[in-house]
Amino acid sequence: MPERLSLHLIQPPPPQPARHRRVLRWRPWLSALLLASFYALPWLRWDGRQALLFDLSARRFDLFGWTLWPQDVGVLLGLIAVLAAALVLLTNLAGRVWCGYGCPQTLWSRLFRWIDQGTTRWLPSPGSARLARHALCALVAGWTGITFVGFFSPMHGLVGNLWPLAWNGWETFWIVFYAAATWGNAGFLREQVCRDLCPYARIHGAFCDSDTPRMQYHARRGEPRGPRVAGLGGIDARGRGLLDPTSASDYAFRAAHEAIAGPMPHFSADRLGDCLDCGDCTSACPMGLDVRAGPFPGCIGCGACVEACDARLQAWQFPSGLLRYASDNALQQRSRRWLRPRTLAAAGTLLVLLAIGVHHLV
Repeated sequence: MPERLSLHLIQPPPPQPARHRRVLRWRPWLSALLLASFYALPWLRWDGRQALLFDLSARRFDLFGWTLWPQDVGVLLGLIAVLAAALVLLTNLAGRVWCGYGCPQTLWSRLFRWIDQGTTRWLPSPGSARLARHALCALVAGWTGITFVGFFSPMHGLVGNLWPLAWNGWETFWIVFYAAATWGNAGFLREQVCRDLCPYARIHGAFCDSDTPRMQYHARRGEPRGPRVAGLGGIDARGRGLLDPTSASDYAFRAAHEAIAGPMPHFSADRLGDCLDCGDCTSACPMGLDVRAGPFPGCIGCGACVEACDARLQAWQFPSGLLRYASDNALQQRSRRWLRPRTLAAAGTLLVLLAIGVHHLV
């Protein structure tokens, strides 16, 4: 006889219609916008000069009409300190949105992954797809290296000397170095860079608290997970209700650690939660994580798992939101605290740095 466990349920309100939310289709557009901005910045002109240029040979930094000289290095360091404090505050309030949406490693890894998928889809021959993939990746990496050096050496001169190659030794070295770093990090290492090499990934937890959002799995609604035939509806439509927190945590743990906890018991289809156990969330995660077994320090909060899960739930006419970007307090329906020690410390530091900068400039 298969093992059966009773489910401790909380009586639900009357069934509500499925709540759908728009799948995150804007993520590729945001990535494209940020990448296009990087490639376009060295081409912008301001008062006859390159708008953004750290000219090492002339020892000047042009920033949209504002010129910094070597004696103004304190202003540059102050600007870096302001950006660092702003990143700490952003992390505390919004989680790892920088990693998920703005980090160069994420952007170029997403671009190279799109190249991988595109060449595999459009070229039937594995050999042709592999050759085209490497050619496109090399082209992107090479132009990225040229663009990066274009922030330190006038871009028009670099492109004008592209053929024949008339770059000086340092320009050639840094173009090749940055192109190889782009190809290696985004084309091969990918998630290993975030896990093992990125210093921010190691310290970001110190900036977070129970009100900082992260990727969450609504175990009380999703457990016990499992495949089932179509047409049964979600827990609201079936009137099953939410599990109590203890049972939900237990089933989520057993599903994630079967070798330790033993196999899951058998449940009838009408007792299952809304998680179909399809694996789409894990397949979509660039870090290869299963958010249902979290929390994971390595999660970059990119929302790929949410997009994949919502698409599957909507196809089955289930309400969205089984995976969500929310804080621990929000998931437990506690009120959000805005005046928190880490928030006040980060905001206070940022305001002090801005005040010092304004006083220095005035």
